[in-house]
Amino acid sequence: MRIAVYGKGGIGKSTFSANLSAAQAAAGRRVMQIGCDPKQDSTRLLVGGQRLTTVMDYLRDTAAAKQRLREIVHQGWRGIDCVEAGGPEPGVGCAGRGILSAFAMLDRLGCDWSGYDAVVYDVLGDVVCGGFAVPLRKGFAETILVVTSEEFMSVYAANNILRGVRNMQQGQSRSVGLIVNRRQREGGIGPVRRFADKAGVPILAVIPRSEVFQRAEARAQTLQHAFGDHELAEVFRQLARKVASVPPAEPKPLSDGELERLLLGRNLPAVAEVPACHDAAVSQTNAEPKPRPSNAQISGRRYLSKSLAFREPLHGCAFTGAVNTLTQIRDATVVAHGPRSCAHIAASTMLSSGLASLRRHGQRIPEQLSADLISTEMTDATMVHGGLDIFRRRLQSVLARKPKATFVVTTCPAGVIGDDVDQVIAETSPRDEVHRVSTDGDIEGDYLQGVINACIEGAGPLIDPAAQPTDDCVNIVAEKNIATNAEANFAEIERLLATIGLRVHCRFVRRTTAQSLRTYLRAPLNLPAYLDHLGRVLRDYLTDSFGCKFARHPFPSGFHETEEWIEDIGEFFGRQARVASALEAMQDEYRGELEALRPHLAGKCLMLVTYNHDVDWILETAFDLDMEVVKVGIVNYSQDGQFRTRYADRLTAEVGYNPNRRADDIADIKPDLVLGNYQSPGLPETTHYDTVPLCPNAGHLGGLALAQRWRHILAAPMREGWRRDEARLLRPLSGGRAVKP
Repeated sequence: MRIAVYGKGGIGKSTFSANLSAAQAAAGRRVMQIGCDPKQDSTRLLVGGQRLTTVMDYLRDTAAAKQRLREIVHQGWRGIDCVEAGGPEPGVGCAGRGILSAFAMLDRLGCDWSGYDAVVYDVLGDVVCGGFAVPLRKGFAETILVVTSEEFMSVYAANNILRGVRNMQQGQSRSVGLIVNRRQREGGIGPVRRFADKAGVPILAVIPRSEVFQRAEARAQTLQHAFGDHELAEVFRQLARKVASVPPAEPKPLSDGELERLLLGRNLPAVAEVPACHDAAVSQTNAEPKPRPSNAQISGRRYLSKSLAFREPLHGCAFTGAVNTLTQIRDATVVAHGPRSCAHIAASTMLSSGLASLRRHGQRIPEQLSADLISTEMTDATMVHGGLDIFRRRLQSVLARKPKATFVVTTCPAGVIGDDVDQVIAETSPRDEVHRVSTDGDIEGDYLQGVINACIEGAGPLIDPAAQPTDDCVNIVAEKNIATNAEANFAEIERLLATIGLRVHCRFVRRTTAQSLRTYLRAPLNLPAYLDHLGRVLRDYLTDSFGCKFARHPFPSGFHETEEWIEDIGEFFGRQARVASALEAMQDEYRGELEALRPHLAGKCLMLVTYNHDVDWILETAFDLDMEVVKVGIVNYSQDGQFRTRYADRLTAEVGYNPNRRADDIADIKPDLVLGNYQSPGLPETTHYDTVPLCPNAGHLGGLALAQRWRHILAAPMREGWRRDEARLLRPLSGGRAVKP
């Protein structure tokens, strides 16, 4: 028999549970009582008032390899096994998580539930959320006893508990009964009886108010132990027998209005209906969302990732996005408050990108290969007791190293239990040396939201508004830290800027320093690496907050884009003469590369299906090489929704293209080369394929670098050699059998 005791806080559950367990033991039954309350007072009447070692304290203080069941199961009166789950200090940690961890530890250490005739769970208050609902789950309590009194709020709590019981039925009907623990010496219990009849739950016992309970508690004993012959001790013995035969019930909890009418004879006022949100209208527009209040506000505006703004599927984790951005500030330290596995996953993302850049482009990026990332290494125990102490110690050790800037990023567990890291930061660093970035893992949003918050809440506050501009430098904004060609593109941009006498002052935020960020406003012009959603958000933030000026065009790829880009920058700085000279040299270089490639690609038919919405650099390359563009399909893409082209007079692009049609279109059109962001299975083998990079090579030769790949792909055999071997080995012999390799 497994019995869970619930009820309003202070209603007397612990006293009731201990007396019920004692009555069971007095009848010769083997009993265990588990106190599911951080107050640790459930079993005190069974163990003579001792304070037991709780499961949560034991979990926190004892290494897993040294944990033993006998050290958390304590024997009380008449051999009753007593367990206190325990929990955190008030106001920190997660007591509900503590209950989950306690049950998991009992199972892990080999608790033999079948060895008991009765197990009594004494559960905290009227809370039936997550952890405290464990005894309601399938396989735990078979009987639910709800302790109430004749007072309205106690019955109100009982009604809520019945809702939890109904929600947790999981196809298993349970025995449910009410225990009326009288608060008044006189008067009837009519309100409780009316409620019990309406909810379909029997009243199993009425316990009168009596000083005998106080007398027994003064001895730290139950009634069975202290006054076994008292009539109230007999009430509990009768209840112990009755509980075993309570039939299963389907509770029918009342609505709040029904409960008010039943017990108080009054009606609740109707609740105003909240208008429904028109998600469909939102999803069909590319307009920027209206600002909403948030913990990440600058000038009253919330800057959202596109997935959050338009309620699209989330891509990745905000914690990882923030870490991948903040660790690019090479003289800063990032403190990750959470399990070390979270920090490991974030570091692995950076490492894989850094290794790919090293392997493909020979670029070594220390910020990605060995990031300055410190984890507080939260465990299950710190989830329960709160992680502020370990966070405080780790933050103090980091500050002792005197980094140029310190950032704090939180993971899901820290956010779920509500660790107040802001309070610790204020106590530890009163001079605003530490900057908190909102993430709470993926609770704050997706990877891109983490990048946005890192820029706005981390790097942004370092900018000194008093810095004065000079006329020989620019800043770069919104590079993609996970792009393997990011450094190659930066080198090309840096080379192009040098031709007109300009340099890069700060990269926001990639491979930079805290000092560069503080003097960010020395550059009078900002160059967006991309003007996708992230680029537009950071442009708006820097413009709104600091009055920054931005170039019209992002990093260029192809000759036309590069020409427009460098002309605009030259005009801003008054360097038109140097721009003209630079363009003349670029024109000669571009024509030379074209002439070398044109004989190999002229006349070839090209089909393009992509979720890149800016593809003119590809089209320009194809047209300049005298290729024929036979199909352009633009797939809907969560991070961009602004298709644009200057070749509308030369082709018709199908925006919103369904990629499932690709195989049929290839079979109909029969292009020589198909470009796409990925090659799905089942495509015809009669066509060559290449991948469209999400981040194209920058500069006037960027498109031709891709065309060099096309030349080699088109020169390769249509079918790989192993497929010819497969066909030869599997062809039927004269006897009709196939020869298998």
